[in-house]
Amino acid sequence: MGALLVKKTKKTKVLFISYEYTFGTFSGNGVLAASTVRGFLNDDSSDFDDDDDAMTTEILVVCARPTELEEELRMEKEDEEEDKGVLSVPVPKSKWGRLDKTCAHEEFATNVSEKQLEAIVKFRADVVLGVDWSSLEVCERIRKRYQEEEEDGFSPPPPPLTYLNYRVFTLHDESHRALEQRMITASTHVICLCINDAKFLRDAFVGGDDGKEMVVAVVLHPPLREDVLRNAKNALAREQPSLVTSTTGAKKKRNALTCVVRLSKEKEPERFVELVEELAKRDAFGDTLVPILVAPATSEFAEGLKKRFREATKNIPNASELCIESFLNATQLGEIYSRTKLNVHPCRKDAYGMTVIEAAAFGAPSLVCSGGKVGSSELLMENQGVFSFDYENKSVEALADFITNIDENRLEEVAKIGRERALAYDETEYARLISKGMMIPKERGVETIRELAESYANALIAFSLDYESRESVTIMTRSRGKDDDGDDVNIISSSSAKTIELEGWIITADNPHSMNTGIGANAIAKKALEHELLDAFPRVQLGRSLTSEYDSDDPDEMKWIECGYFVPFIGYKTEESKMSVEQRVLEIGRNFGQNAVYFISRTSGEKAFKVTVVPCCANMDALRSTVEMVPRKIPSIRRQVVLDY
Repeated sequence: MGALLVKKTKKTKVLFISYEYTFGTFSGNGVLAASTVRGFLNDDSSDFDDDDDAMTTEILVVCARPTELEEELRMEKEDEEEDKGVLSVPVPKSKWGRLDKTCAHEEFATNVSEKQLEAIVKFRADVVLGVDWSSLEVCERIRKRYQEEEEDGFSPPPPPLTYLNYRVFTLHDESHRALEQRMITASTHVICLCINDAKFLRDAFVGGDDGKEMVVAVVLHPPLREDVLRNAKNALAREQPSLVTSTTGAKKKRNALTCVVRLSKEKEPERFVELVEELAKRDAFGDTLVPILVAPATSEFAEGLKKRFREATKNIPNASELCIESFLNATQLGEIYSRTKLNVHPCRKDAYGMTVIEAAAFGAPSLVCSGGKVGSSELLMENQGVFSFDYENKSVEALADFITNIDENRLEEVAKIGRERALAYDETEYARLISKGMMIPKERGVETIRELAESYANALIAFSLDYESRESVTIMTRSRGKDDDGDDVNIISSSSAKTIELEGWIITADNPHSMNTGIGANAIAKKALEHELLDAFPRVQLGRSLTSEYDSDDPDEMKWIECGYFVPFIGYKTEESKMSVEQRVLEIGRNFGQNAVYFISRTSGEKAFKVTVVPCCANMDALRSTVEMVPRKIPSIRRQVVLDY
């Protein structure tokens, strides 16, 4: 709900700690870490509207650097980097290239020099952003130094830690559970990449110093990195105003079937190789379909897959060019994506899958596993940037059938939608959302919770039973004893003789965790919410809903508006089944970062509605309230705004 926004100060100092950054980048973690820092540095507070949280950010990065630990080299690098806002910590090169518990996380902490610790404390950060559990021991060492100086009376308390969860390691390896639990316990906020990760963190871990709080993670999808976004926009500009060649006038055809994931077992690239083998048996490759495997990895597993791919494609013209073993920069990747008809993302689950978004930015839709376990499919949903296929239960023969029978016009339609969405979100916007996410108070004070509760209870609520209808919209506000016709409005009777005329829940995905996330992000979240609700309640016809601030003294003023859905309760027989529906609605609300949902009901013969604010999380129970609301004849201007939403 957007009723309460926590304002940032004019200038924020951020200490950013990431094991992988720009030295020997080997995974998406390093790419996203660099994107995040660039987003903060490129942010210009002049871009904010007057009502937004104007701010500037100064950032100091602490990261690991693979080296042979030569003392002179280390000191030289320290002196060189301090002025650039980067403090690199030497770690053994023999342990580089890994992010799990076998990486050099211990050396990353112990090798922070005294000079670097002094620089960090002197920086006086307002907040620490720690990437994954591997940053924890560095954070703990910095916190200890703060405490030592605090005891001597020279330093303020250590800054709060926000956990940037780029990957949930416990999902694939239970031995990381204790490490990730320690990171959660040490953090005031958790920000992750997708709803599936947020669900897992909530269900598998506990928060709070006493270990009794629910872990509530803010979900922020990662952005396209700066160079990819720039190249994708340039590619789009070159394709305008038409996709025709200067010589033939024929439309340029994409023909590449690509796979651009890392050749490691968790990415399941063997599924793409098996698909290529099956399509080769069918003699499906030619001018209209050419397989391309981007495969710079050199492990035994990767080499085995590349050998199989080469064997399957040996009869295709220019076969030697189809398995690309060199590391591709952003420009070279863009050239591949611009040729791509369909990008195959072969794994059944993925924390995000940035290559899906990158491909979409260049007009190439992706094929992902159905079931919503690939994080990027929350941004690019089925038929709106991606196609989905049941990798879990269907054969490679069925997959080959899908590829060969896909409609060309449908490919273009899905690609167009995906491109628009991928290009609408950049590093600067991502950094701004992190800024807002890390300013959410973990321990909400009494005054804060009271203000938020008042906002819920006193909002204007509009809803309809039919999403498409603009005629049957009910607009209501809290009862003050009289309705607009001057009639008395009595307290709704709880008598069992009364018949329930209407009941259901109002839920939104807008402005998660009280952040003002903007129209574009809210629109994407709303579509994802619709998908989730229809999946959870296939028998239900969703209605539309809108909530906004309402002041009877100034009814045309609308400081915040949030759109969502009305989920009707459609005649389940028992109270237990109603509770199970409510629990599912609350779970969806939590997954979309909502503090609470509304439950509304009206009995036959009554004019007023009974409206209950139902908190999504136990630690927000103070939001709960039940009020009466009555239909209102609000000013025509305000009413038109409501109907247009």
